[in-house]
Amino acid sequence: MATNVQALGGTPLKRADAVGLAALVTAAAVMYFWRLDSNGWGNGYYAAAAQAGAADWQAFFFGSSDSGNSITVDKLPASIWLSSLSVRLFGLTSWSLLGPQALLGVGTVVLTYFTVRRHFRHSSAMIAGTVLLLSPAAAMMFRYNNPDALLTFLLTLAMYLMMRASEDGRWRWILGTGAVIGAAFLTKSAQALLLLPALAGVYMYSGPGRAGPRFLQLVTGLAAIAATAGWWLVIAEATRPDARPYAGGSFSNSFVEVLLRQNGLGRILGAAGGGTPGQEAAPPGPFRLIQFSSFGSQGAWLLPAAGLLLVAALILLRRQPRADLRRATLLFSGAWILSYCAIFSFMGGVIHPYYLIAIAPPIAMLIGATWEVLRPAQRWLPYRLVLASAVLMCGVVAFGYLSNSSPLGPVLALVVLAFCLVGCELAVFRLRNRGARRLSLVFLAATCGLGPLLFSASAIASAHTGVSPAASMLGSHTVLDSPDPSLWPDGNSQGIRGSALGHPADAQVVAFLRQADNPASRWAAASPGALNAAQYQLSLELPVMPVGGFNGGTPYPSVSQFSNYVESGDIRYYLVRHDAQDIDAEAEFADEVTDWVRAHFACVRIGDMDVFDLRQRLPNS
Repeated sequence: MATNVQALGGTPLKRADAVGLAALVTAAAVMYFWRLDSNGWGNGYYAAAAQAGAADWQAFFFGSSDSGNSITVDKLPASIWLSSLSVRLFGLTSWSLLGPQALLGVGTVVLTYFTVRRHFRHSSAMIAGTVLLLSPAAAMMFRYNNPDALLTFLLTLAMYLMMRASEDGRWRWILGTGAVIGAAFLTKSAQALLLLPALAGVYMYSGPGRAGPRFLQLVTGLAAIAATAGWWLVIAEATRPDARPYAGGSFSNSFVEVLLRQNGLGRILGAAGGGTPGQEAAPPGPFRLIQFSSFGSQGAWLLPAAGLLLVAALILLRRQPRADLRRATLLFSGAWILSYCAIFSFMGGVIHPYYLIAIAPPIAMLIGATWEVLRPAQRWLPYRLVLASAVLMCGVVAFGYLSNSSPLGPVLALVVLAFCLVGCELAVFRLRNRGARRLSLVFLAATCGLGPLLFSASAIASAHTGVSPAASMLGSHTVLDSPDPSLWPDGNSQGIRGSALGHPADAQVVAFLRQADNPASRWAAASPGALNAAQYQLSLELPVMPVGGFNGGTPYPSVSQFSNYVESGDIRYYLVRHDAQDIDAEAEFADEVTDWVRAHFACVRIGDMDVFDLRQRLPNS
């Protein structure tokens, strides 16, 4: 065990350090697994795809929404593979769907610890791991089945491998980094590639050896990315369209289009669809991530302070050799944050607050590492002023987020502000008494950590479902992430909920479909939009076709194709809510199929649903 720890962390862990690491891992496990089943299926869109992949290997490979293989989800399938294997092994439960993400969360905390531990003290690595634990976005998404949990784990692993490459320049670390980035690309496509400029730029500057060989290594790393990410795309595109599910999120049944339009430049520039009705709009701009509580409260509590501390630490290390590994750690972390913040701040397409989980590990690494670099400089007043300024930034940011978070928010904001002012004063004056210094650390920790801790605790204490979960103070949930109607905002919440979460499966309809005689049908039913279809598929554990894909705006199936499926006996029932508020304004293709069904088949009202028997045509239709 000591050898493994030394290989990961650079130097052997002392017994006390090992106990501290064990405590950190235990805290992470408790945080990410506690009451995990309160989130139900999590995101039903991905949960249904995991259920389909567990039932059918073709659906597994392509990331199909249903085991009938009608249409895929609008992401590449790596995260679906993980959940599908878990469901295949343990059955369809909340734990099998969400457990893999919780394990990834624990793994990310461990990787963050060891990335810092290689060139900094145990205490700095513990600070980094603790800061990551306190990130609300991490507390939310490592308990959820969106692709972001796997993406963040892989990005952190890539950072660790590049640090190893910076130590000895071995090719295996570069190739390993390329393979990991390729796997991240299969998880969330273009978002994984945002890390490349940071990794490549810093390695070219601070890597060992001559520049020429380093450049050749990076080119080889790109080849590893292409191989790891490209094999699936080549197979998927080479498969005949009639022999695979439709590429969800595309208009031309092309996975390349999904990459470029839905999850690539289209999302960055604003050309991609698939948005969530009712989500808070944050106009693009340099302050987007911190001026809106829906964004900043998920992961930007320490972002301004981390930037200031990074600059101060780099100034202190300016005379170190080019390949200094402590400075390389800071540069890798800072460049990672800069790459993602630049895109998130100015992208014109759909953006969700939980995206900030992608910058949680590097912020944690910066806080832990800069603390060690700056601590010896506390005897100099300028650096004590820097520390006080960083604490003040944390206090001001926390005051802004907490003030609008809940009915108790203003009181909590004043408490944090009081901690901040006392902490700043104690940071400026050089305290000689050990007890006073410890007291100052308590105030600093309270200023920086109380707000994120409250938001993270609320994320664990309350249930979340839907496509855009958010960690928030109790009493301030939105329709996008809470299943409790009493917490929804006023207005057309039912209609918004249908688009954002999918209406819960009607128990009467589920009982009716279970008793129905449809053994020859490829799909037990079809329903407009993937979010509502998913609820019935998960309840029945039978394939339900999501007409029009995610939000009804994908041109599959066409009326002609749907008619052919009906004539072949592949679909038995069509389900649509009686109030017809399930789908948003982009659902033109699903609406066309729904109109055709209404015009040709008999309808029975069951609960809130109109159920059409596709074997009973209307007279003269």
